[in-house]
Amino acid sequence: MQHGIRKDIAALVAGTLLMVPVYAIGAETTIEAQQTPAADKGISFSLLYRGDVLSNVAGGLQQRTTALGNLDVKFDFDLDTLIGWDGVAVGLHGIASHGGKPNANHVGSSQGVDNIEVDTNTAKLFQAWIQKQFLDEKLSVLFGLYDLNSEFYVSHSTGIFLHPSPGIGSELAQTGLNGPSVFPTSSVALRVSVFPTPETYVQAVVLDGVPGDPDNPRGTHIQFNDGDGALRVFEVGYIPGKSKDGELALTDKYAVGVWSYTSRFEDLVEVDGGSDPLMHKGNEGFYVLAEHMLYRGKRNPDSHADGFIRYGRAAEDFNQFSSYFQTGIVFTGMVPGRDEDQFALSFSTARTGDKYRLFNPTFSM
Repeated sequence: MQHGIRKDIAALVAGTLLMVPVYAIGAETTIEAQQTPAADKGISFSLLYRGDVLSNVAGGLQQRTTALGNLDVKFDFDLDTLIGWDGVAVGLHGIASHGGKPNANHVGSSQGVDNIEVDTNTAKLFQAWIQKQFLDEKLSVLFGLYDLNSEFYVSHSTGIFLHPSPGIGSELAQTGLNGPSVFPTSSVALRVSVFPTPETYVQAVVLDGVPGDPDNPRGTHIQFNDGDGALRVFEVGYIPGKSKDGELALTDKYAVGVWSYTSRFEDLVEVDGGSDPLMHKGNEGFYVLAEHMLYRGKRNPDSHADGFIRYGRAAEDFNQFSSYFQTGIVFTGMVPGRDEDQFALSFSTARTGDKYRLFNPTFSM
């Protein structure tokens, strides 16, 4: 598991997102820079800027074209190399968002349309953690501000997509009083990972149940308020193509995860004698994911096609979506001499729960 910038994003991606009755067309460009000489001294630095342009051409809220962007700045410090602390590393990750709000202002999709769109543009410290490895890197403990989706609910082959749901599934992304600890707001977490073999892992994390300050989205805020509770996530996975040094020879992965909140949430339908929503526990769910290399070129092993499938469920007493499903295929290096070019197709859907439809009788999906 690494916290480095994802390197499989194409330099230019163009696609059509179909969200009936809304048609949105988007284009993306990324600029990435990495400083490597300092890595020998225990410090690595990476910079990634991504800019998207989306146009809502029919339906939705209004037909407009919008540009938005996000800057990622990352520093990683190997304290073993720097000061002799064996197996200890520190990571810092800052983000800065700008531009329009294509979904909020123009489309109105309940799943979103672009995974860098935020409610409020701001610059903030997104991650700040310290990690210690034990037993020849078979055990890892991390503490600090942590992006849940950096290691949990991760599919290697879906990084090409602009849509939010190929990251963390829509059924989990919707949860909590201020979302789970994912982009653009993180919370303090304690994560433990165990690697019984190079190809298998077991990981668990406990996070503050309310990331940041729901009343102040600007900047970084760490709060531990009464009633926040905790979000607990547990995942087991098998990556058959992973070598001992962590490199991925194949894009194969199979994982199962379960999650739950310890705090109480408002029921969408049930009320008490004073007509106030009942508060109770049970905001929980699970997800499964699988991705497999379906084809690899004989003459060019860098040419391959990867299929993936993801499914998740969430408690419908508290959440709009009771389930989420996605499947797709990613083609890489199909044109001779252009091994890093990618073309991808995906279908995703999120089903609203029975209680949400009772609460919103005119809503259909």
